[in-house]
Amino acid sequence: MKLSVLERITLQNLLPAKGSYTNLKLLRVAREALSFTDAEHKVLNFRQEGEGDKTRTVWNIQQLVDKRTNLPIKGESDFIMKMVNANPENYEMRPILEDANINLGEVVTHMIIKELKSLEEKELLDQTLFTLFEKFIVSNQSEPLKIVK
Repeated sequence: MKLSVLERITLQNLLPAKGSYTNLKLLRVAREALSFTDAEHKVLNFRQEGEGDKTRTVWNIQQLVDKRTNLPIKGESDFIMKMVNANPENYEMRPILEDANINLGEVVTHMIIKELKSLEEKELLDQTLFTLFEKFIVSNQSEPLKIVK
């Protein structure tokens, strides 16, 4: 399944912390699959912003790429702006990291589905879970979701 950086982080927090021995082994493998490689860490540049209770983790989302070479543009921001302004058709912003194709396995996938359904029934879903709900629940349903007023 293709998962974004935010979805990978969110899923790690959604996975159960407790369970049977065999499930915990599967969950450990899933957490490792969802984690980031050294190369991913380098380009994403995870960092903390804010102070006190308002601290949050942020990362690089996009990068400027030369369309002719498909290479990222690096350098002083003033110089880069001059290059882009002179020939804007040669440059574009692209995602810094494509969504990762991650296989979580059947058992872990069912754990995720169970947790998402439980949160939905309790009306505890939030925006961070929206795309995960669509990928794990909506895309796997044969019947459309019922709208409850």
